[in-house]
Amino acid sequence: MRRTLVSTIIIFTTVFSQEIDWINKTITVEGAAYGKNKLIAERGAKTDARRNLIEALKDVRIDSRTTMRNLEVEEDLVVSEASGYIRQAWFDDNSVAYERDGEKWVCTISITMPLLGEYSQAVLPSGGSKKSAEAKEPVYEPSTTPPPPPAKPYTGLVIDLRGNKIVPSMAPKIVTVDGAVLYGMRTVSRQYATSMGVVGYIKKIDNPQSMIRIGDNPLVLKAKGTSGTTPSDAVVEGDGAGLISSMDQQLLAECKVAFLID
Repeated sequence: MRRTLVSTIIIFTTVFSQEIDWINKTITVEGAAYGKNKLIAERGAKTDARRNLIEALKDVRIDSRTTMRNLEVEEDLVVSEASGYIRQAWFDDNSVAYERDGEKWVCTISITMPLLGEYSQAVLPSGGSKKSAEAKEPVYEPSTTPPPPPAKPYTGLVIDLRGNKIVPSMAPKIVTVDGAVLYGMRTVSRQYATSMGVVGYIKKIDNPQSMIRIGDNPLVLKAKGTSGTTPSDAVVEGDGAGLISSMDQQLLAECKVAFLID
């Protein structure tokens, strides 16, 4: 293991662990360091955790084609801006662990940051922006004969992706089998997208947390599959596309959409 000596602190430079909770939209990483006492070791672990968080954020998937690391290369998204996102992060005091190693202490600690808010504002593309790949994709053209209205108005939209391989991302889309966009950054309010996420990832429809987003009478459609360079986008067939296009579009603008996953 290579170690870098900073004063009396030795910070680990091995691969760090990280976890993205897409249901709650948070990212958690660990930091670790040696010190001559617990206080110094913890201080070094926090420094390591912050640094690891910046690195981990670069690999968060923005959409089916892009990670933040790609954005930094292609659009010169300044890495130093990541330090601003960290103001929203917090250390989990319950995660702090100490271990004696000879004359030194080693400390590990976890730091968690929300993917909504400042981070979303920085990385989510504008739907009509030339920088957005979605802006170049075809838009769904609804049938001249819309489906009959539901007996009770829909309160949201759920795409059932259970049984499909899905890679969660910050800005997934719903598309037709022909690739026409039914739902994505082009159709949502950026305010809602950055504050609650483009879609919610849920395990149960009737979960109280899920119902906050999709209400008590969502339109539920079984996906035909997934698409994208990485499978982040949901694909629906013709009848489902017609139902989505006939919904109250304000529901879609307010991101009242969820992907039901395994």
